[in-house]
Amino acid sequence: MIDANLITIGLCTYHRQEVTDTLDSLAKIVLPDGKKIQIVIADNSVDANSKALIESYADQSPLAIHYLHAPASNISIARNACLEWALNYSQYLIFLDDDEFVVKNWLCAHLDTAQREQADVVIGPVLGIYPEQAPEWVKALDLQSVKEPIISPNGKIETANSGNTLINLDFIRQHPLRFDLEYGRSGGEDSIFFRQLTMQGGTIAFSEQAEASEHVPLARTEYNWLYQRRFRCGQTHGKMLLLDNPSTFNRLKQIFLAGAKAGFSYVYALRFINQETSQKYFWKLRVALHLGVVSGLLGKQHLTQYGSNH
Repeated sequence: MIDANLITIGLCTYHRQEVTDTLDSLAKIVLPDGKKIQIVIADNSVDANSKALIESYADQSPLAIHYLHAPASNISIARNACLEWALNYSQYLIFLDDDEFVVKNWLCAHLDTAQREQADVVIGPVLGIYPEQAPEWVKALDLQSVKEPIISPNGKIETANSGNTLINLDFIRQHPLRFDLEYGRSGGEDSIFFRQLTMQGGTIAFSEQAEASEHVPLARTEYNWLYQRRFRCGQTHGKMLLLDNPSTFNRLKQIFLAGAKAGFSYVYALRFINQETSQKYFWKLRVALHLGVVSGLLGKQHLTQYGSNH
């Protein structure tokens, strides 16, 4: 039975102890009048690695926490498990990453924006908190933060990430979208999902006050990790360009444009080749992004980034 006052918060977890910090954060949020929350946690590990931890936490917590085992090593499976659960109970599902924590008015801000804008999806900012040992150029570029949405030339938000994102499930009941398993190990499944949503008439709004933060692991501040991440993001973008227009002409045009942008970025990176500046790494990572777009347009297999950790 659908309860209009019950909001489901979905967490997908995989071998991550920090999920309890996320739950601590959710225990402190302000609930709008008459609203209540339930939390569903989809464990994407083969061996139900987080089951004991989460059930022990739930036994001592005032939160309504439900554990789901959703194997294995494919985050789309876990996302779909949260989605299916929420469709049975709620009007709204809010996805939050299992290492994020939120401000007290987070839920109020999400719901206020959804109702004011009559939006099918609301995204909030995610702020990265970097370890002291992280390179200065990483902190300067702040690539792990998502402070504002990407606005398309038509003035609309056409896609989103799933970390800190509200979905009005009434839209999903009318348009039975699911996260694509093909991208569940590479990432990008959320970008594809929300692009499909907007292509079917869904709308996305941004709530600056619905703020979440996350501590960035030191391993994710290394250049090689960031290069692969940007390349994979490019692959996803290439896929979305073909969703909009799958014609051969568009594919060739976009390959040419992305290749030219990669070349331009490479030339700019050379200007800083002997300098340890953020600009040097900015342009090198732009090369990775545009090469990833070419790869995606050519139909190459996506890089695998999830499965051992996500």
